[in-house]
Amino acid sequence: MLVALWVALRRPADTRLLGAIGDVDRRLEGIAAAVGPRHRPEDGLDAIGSTIDLSEVLQRTLAAAGALRAVDGSRISVLRPDGTSAVKTIGRVDAGSGPGIDRPPDGRTFVSGRATWDGEDGEALRSGLVVPVGPDGSGSLTVYSRLEDAFDAEAVSVLTAIARRATPAVLNALRYIEVQELAATDLRTGLGSALAFEEALPREISAARRHGRPLCLLQVDLDDFGRINKEHPRGLAAGDDVLTEFGERVRSTIRGSDSAFRNSGGADEFFVILTETTRQDARLLYDRLAFELGARPFADVGAVTMSAGLAELRADDTPESLQSRAGEAVIGSKRRGKNQLSTDADE
Repeated sequence: MLVALWVALRRPADTRLLGAIGDVDRRLEGIAAAVGPRHRPEDGLDAIGSTIDLSEVLQRTLAAAGALRAVDGSRISVLRPDGTSAVKTIGRVDAGSGPGIDRPPDGRTFVSGRATWDGEDGEALRSGLVVPVGPDGSGSLTVYSRLEDAFDAEAVSVLTAIARRATPAVLNALRYIEVQELAATDLRTGLGSALAFEEALPREISAARRHGRPLCLLQVDLDDFGRINKEHPRGLAAGDDVLTEFGERVRSTIRGSDSAFRNSGGADEFFVILTETTRQDARLLYDRLAFELGARPFADVGAVTMSAGLAELRADDTPESLQSRAGEAVIGSKRRGKNQLSTDADE
C-alpha cells in the first residue's frame, strides 16, 4: 500500500491503480475480521489439552461447549480413579443435579442424546443435548437451552468433536491424579508416604493454630523388626508381610480425621497425625492400637509389639520441633524396655 500511495503521489491518479488500492484495503479488512474476536466452539479446542489439571480441563471443555448457539448452560461429568465423579457446570445448571440426561437409563453405550421439556416458566431450560466424554465414554458432556429443540444435527457434530478433543486431555489428567496418589501412598502398607507426611504435617499444624484446636503427633517404631528380617526363614518377605498387616490394623483403628504415614527412611517407623486431639485423648488412641496389635499374632511371625512416642503441639512449635519431641519420646520408650508409650510431658 505504501508503494502504491507513493506512486499515486508521484503521478496523476490512474483508475486501475486506485482500483488496486481499493482491493488491497478490502483484503486487509477481511483479514482483520477473520483474526478478530470470534466466539466459536472450535476456538477453545486447542486450549483444552494444554493442561493436566482435571478441573482446568473440564472448565475449558465447558467453555468450548458454551460457545454453541443458544446454549444457556453446560455440564460435564467424568469418573475419577477412586470411582467418584468430577462435575463442573457453567450457566443455568445445578452442579448437584442437572436436568438428568447424562446417560441412557439402561446404562448402554450411546453416541448422543437429545431431550425437550415443557414448562410454564418461560425462562426454564427446555432442551438438552448430551454426548459421551472421557475414557470408554464413561463421562458425559451436556448442554442446555431455554429454546425448544435448540440443538440440530450440526450441534451434535460440533459437541461430539469437542468431546473427542477433550477425551485425551481428560485421560492425561486422570493419569496424573493416579501418579499423585501413588506418590502419596506407601505401596507396602497402604498408609501415607513419607512425602505425603512432609506435606501434611505443616498443613495440619497451620489448621490447628488457625482454629485454635489441639493436635498431637504419634510416632511408632515396631520392636525388633530387624530381627524378623534377619532371623526368620522367609527373611525380608516375612518382614514385608508384617508391614502390610500392620498397615491394615492401623487403618482399621484410627479415626477418619486422623492420618497415618510410613517413613521411607525407616522401614518400621510410622507417624499418626491426630487432629483436634489432646495428649490425654491421644493416649486412648495408642491404647486401642496396642490392643489391636496384641489381639492376635501376625501370620507366620507371632506377636509383634511397638514402642511409641507422643508429642502435643505447642505455641512455638515448628513441624521439625514437634517431630523431634515425638522421636525423643520413642527413644525413651525403648530405653524403658519397649512395648510402651512415652510422651513429651514425661520426665
